[in-house]
Amino acid sequence: MCFSCLLLLSSCFGKQEPAPFKHYGEGSGGGSAGIHTVAMGDNLWSISKRYNVDMQDIIIKNGLSAPYRLRVGERLKMPVQARYTVKKGDSIYVISRAFGVDMARLARTNNIKKPYIIHEGEVLRIPSGNRYYKSTSKNIKMAAINKSDNKYTPRPKKISRKIVDVPPKSSGRFSWPVNGKVISSYGPKKGGLHNDGINIKAARGTPVKSAENGVVAYVGSELEGFGNLVLVRHENRYMSAYAHLDKAIVKKGQRLSKGDVLGKVGSTGGVDTPQLHFEIRKGTKALNPMKYL
Repeated sequence: MCFSCLLLLSSCFGKQEPAPFKHYGEGSGGGSAGIHTVAMGDNLWSISKRYNVDMQDIIIKNGLSAPYRLRVGERLKMPVQARYTVKKGDSIYVISRAFGVDMARLARTNNIKKPYIIHEGEVLRIPSGNRYYKSTSKNIKMAAINKSDNKYTPRPKKISRKIVDVPPKSSGRFSWPVNGKVISSYGPKKGGLHNDGINIKAARGTPVKSAENGVVAYVGSELEGFGNLVLVRHENRYMSAYAHLDKAIVKKGQRLSKGDVLGKVGSTGGVDTPQLHFEIRKGTKALNPMKYL
């Protein structure tokens, strides 16, 4: 239930310094280096296991689409994938945020089961299918290393932070975006996890309201695991986030007044029951919403 806001991907989320990382997936296949020639009986799953790379990365690298049928003799490019050596104090949550990948996918790629325990010195494979890396100086440096090795890691997608004409804050505190029971509170969780906001249980289709006057900064579903997401920027560098929406009914750049409906409760992303994940941030810092509502 941890959430990395897309709008903040250009900011550093911690002091974890990535260890040097290696590349793989460029070994010999049924053809030249970095290429696999499909043989009888091959499928994406068997190929991903053979080269020890993420199946979704093969799909992205080769522009494949469902139902992913392969032809004998077809040549597939094998994706370059990074490895990260676990440092003291690291957790799956910290590493997933550092590389901008979904925590569940990072765990699945490395066959790590709940409670997601990892050990110093362990080498993890970093799935590269998620293109929303944070643009920290460390990641820029890593991209430069990749380029010098004639290997390409996509640059971060730039997300505009320029929001103009933000309306002044209303009087009083932030209002509840939806009424319901808090089923996950702010703060650390088992297994090194952390919730940067709160999760509120509500019936599917319940209107979700803006907690304060503001301007819509983002509407989309690119962040794996969090479904339909709306970010609203407020005065004095505050921002609120609304995730797992069934649907959003606002557009980027739209001005909102406190209490305006921006979407409806759903269960999109990595949740099984209808709920709203809600955050309040100031700058890059996640705040405990319960102290501001």
